[in-house]
Amino acid sequence: MKVWRFHNRRYHPLDPTGAALAGGRWNPRGIPVLYTSVTFAGGMLELVAHASHPRRPPRNHIATLIEMPPDAGTVRVNEPYPPGWDDLDDYSASQQVGVDWLEAGEALALDVPSIPGAPIERNMVLNARHPAFGDLEVVRVVDPLYDPRVWS
Repeated sequence: MKVWRFHNRRYHPLDPTGAALAGGRWNPRGIPVLYTSVTFAGGMLELVAHASHPRRPPRNHIATLIEMPPDAGTVRVNEPYPPGWDDLDDYSASQQVGVDWLEAGEALALDVPSIPGAPIERNMVLNARHPAFGDLEVVRVVDPLYDPRVWS
């Protein structure tokens, strides 16, 4: 399976430091994961949703296509989702799902719903501590066209 990651070009495409330092919807601080999207459009939508106001096209951002090893394993979060998983301020419900997946240690990827792309788009959270993380392959790097109409 291939996934897209949008990130600042100064960071390596497989660098999970940002998520480890800040934490995120599916991981608490201190746990290194890589946030990716199943589709390019879904990744772009996530980027727009997380932009600060006023929204401006990101500087120095690129999109990287990453191939996951076929046997690395994926856990999918399906409906019914845990109450509060989509809260925009309190990530405790979704982080608990992530912690449970990380502690099990069996699958490289956690397949989760995308809030801005609901109900269609999906994201993949990749466990940087999983043995298969080292087998991720960067397939393509592109400079997306950041259409200013999307950011206004």
